[in-house]
Amino acid sequence: MSGLIGAPIWRFELADYVAAVAVDPTGERVAAGSLAGDGVVADATTGEVLFKLADHPMGITTLAWSRSGDHLAAGGQDGMVRIVDRDLREIAAIATGAWVQRVAWSPDSRFLAIASGKHVLVADTAGTITHRYAPLASTVTDVAWAPNSGRVGAIAYGGITWFEVSDPALEPTAMFEWKGSLLGLAVSPNGRWACAGSQDATVHLWKLWSGDELSMSGYPAKVERLVFSPEGQWLAVGCLGGLTVWDFSGKGPSGRAPASGEAHDRHIDAIAWQRDGGRLVTGCAAGRLVLWRRPRKARDQMRPLDVDDAGVDGPAGVSQLAWPRIDALFVTRADGTVERRPVTG
Repeated sequence: MSGLIGAPIWRFELADYVAAVAVDPTGERVAAGSLAGDGVVADATTGEVLFKLADHPMGITTLAWSRSGDHLAAGGQDGMVRIVDRDLREIAAIATGAWVQRVAWSPDSRFLAIASGKHVLVADTAGTITHRYAPLASTVTDVAWAPNSGRVGAIAYGGITWFEVSDPALEPTAMFEWKGSLLGLAVSPNGRWACAGSQDATVHLWKLWSGDELSMSGYPAKVERLVFSPEGQWLAVGCLGGLTVWDFSGKGPSGRAPASGEAHDRHIDAIAWQRDGGRLVTGCAAGRLVLWRRPRKARDQMRPLDVDDAGVDGPAGVSQLAWPRIDALFVTRADGTVERRPVTG
């Protein structure tokens, strides 16, 4: 089409499917980890590998930089979480006791939430576990912080459980119930909404502090990929090959149909918003990248700005996306490829 997504500026290979990618807050370094257990930190401009992460037997599943940029956390199926400092020195190794599904730093960069089996753990920047909550009803599939850094939420079968990190009793602060399996969690940057994709082909919403709820149905399959735009107005949801974008302005999406678009032949596995929220990109299991303009209004029929099929030949499905700067789109693939692509326009 228009060629707004350029050819790779650099590319390197990990040993297997790239399950996690994270760019530091300065945009200068990118970390990536694979299901073979290998991971690296690379220079985001040149692609030069700066540091090899400690191996996680059975695979790295999650990576996260703190907002301060002082710490990188990596978790894996071996039950370990390792923390690296700004100087790329490993400063902590945390044995959690179960497969680590997700790690997430609090917005103030003081604490790390860890989803490990049925447990939610909270550690400080030195790697000391400060909170170990009672097990939930099933495996924790995602964790996310409220914007004030005081409350962490975890999804599992049955809903979202919220914990107040200042509460010494280690008891849940609130429970947003939903009798089903929740697969992905997104908290709006403005702190108003918590949204979860579900096994039952819905997106379920709660007002973050009141717990008032809403369900958005009609999806053809389970919903795992959902990402808020940086300012919090739009929630992008990928389901099979379709993209829907819900308007959360004002009182939220109740009574509004989403903007939508179709441009993928296979299921969407990754979504990333441009840093200013003006555009977003989706990547699918066939390797296709699609660039979209942010909707102008609810019900918009979205049409691609660009479609890039450079990865369609061979087993190179898109696995992860990160778009920290307008001219720097980081794409990882099922064959272990990590690449930087320029985006113009």
